[in-house]
Amino acid sequence: MALGLLFAALCALSKGIDTLINKDVMRQQSAIHHAFYRIIFVSPVLLIPALFHWQFSTEVIGYLLLYGVLEAINIFCHQTAVKQSNVLHIEIISKSKVIFTLIVSFVLMIDTLAFWNAIGIVVFMTGTVLTINVQNRHDGEKTGMVGVLLELASVLARTFKPFILKHCIKQSLISNETMAFLSMLVAFVVLYVIFRPKLDFKEVSVKKYFGQAIVVGLGMLLSGWAIMYANTVIVNAIESTSAIFVMFISFLFLKKKYPLLSVTGCLISIVGIVLAIVL
Repeated sequence: MALGLLFAALCALSKGIDTLINKDVMRQQSAIHHAFYRIIFVSPVLLIPALFHWQFSTEVIGYLLLYGVLEAINIFCHQTAVKQSNVLHIEIISKSKVIFTLIVSFVLMIDTLAFWNAIGIVVFMTGTVLTINVQNRHDGEKTGMVGVLLELASVLARTFKPFILKHCIKQSLISNETMAFLSMLVAFVVLYVIFRPKLDFKEVSVKKYFGQAIVVGLGMLLSGWAIMYANTVIVNAIESTSAIFVMFISFLFLKKKYPLLSVTGCLISIVGIVLAIVL
């Protein structure tokens, strides 16, 4: 359990770093082109650990295709949302994955929604709305409804991925490393069939993209390792602290200032997730 929680905390850090790097890297790119370049550079990073721990059964093909389609939705919607919106707003909204897990479990009667679950959802939403509204006024960079909906679509895709992965690993159908690598290839094919973009690597900063790819690939592997050793819902709750890492790193290295109310709202949203999960 302790190892899984450590992996989850490191994953939160990697996601926070990726969020800050992401907008700078994609500044000169359209969201869809950036999504493709992201997959292209992350794939060889994931191939290296996959080769060391290759495990694949033909029984996993259906799960792999579903996982890859969810990955494609996640990548496209998230990159488009980041392109259009304030990165902190998107990071806060992305934490609703834990809340979606609770709600889906309740609706499908997988689990009951206890009193503290409901209170946690209300607290989370309060903190999220407070942070976004305060930061809107402070930054002058608004997150419109399109950005919110796109990130929510990305969150829904990410909600189901850990359960698919954990099931496949428990059944010894595939390793975490193999799933991460092959799902990227599936996502690339899905997006290419839909968009057929014209890619020009002359306009791409290879150094920046590979740097980001290492952070992204490591985050994907850490997330998978975390759910292998710890409860999936608790892992999601710990990964939600990436919003705090975004604020801390921005303040420390980018000299970005956050109003007290914005910081308070972020902390409230994290507390809401903890209430919904732990109590």
